Amino acid sequence: MKVIKLTESDLTNIVKRVIKESNSKNSLINLVREDGWQTASKFVGGIENLKRLLRIETPMDFLNIFTDLDVIQSEEEPDWTLFRYEKGNNMMIYNRKNKDVYINYHDIWVFLDIGFGLNNSEIKGVMKEWLSEVYNLRGVIPKWRSASPGFKVV
Repeated sequence: MKVIKLTESDLTNIVKRVIKESNSKNSLINLVREDGWQTASKFVGGIENLKRLLRIETPMDFLNIFTDLDVIQSEEEPDWTLFRYEKGNNMMIYNRKNKDVYINYHDIWVFLDIGFGLNNSEIKGVMKEWLSEVYNLRGVIPKWRSASPGFKVV
């Protein structure tokens, strides 16, 4: 093992760099959450750069960006639980009556397709595992929905 001596200014510079990189990653994650991965990937020069910068190596790494969604009971639909960061932009809708979970197609589903080459069956499998682990939703059927207003499910 080799011992390396650092000056106080070396250590200060390393800490500043780590903080800057952490802030950059958090800003990029917020961009994905607020404006979608397509916008974020254009900003950084493509989906592969986005994956590299956010250290997304697996589909679960990407889904774990969304582990802190607000869970809200729908006022319009009594059987629906909404998962979102802001009103009117639901990332997921859980229909307790039929155990369907509608996943935002543009912001989540397509990334798993384009970013990892998963087919619909594989995406459903990954989503089931993630929903069970993160949101304690077991025995659900993941389906995609468009990001249209009014919670129109397709």
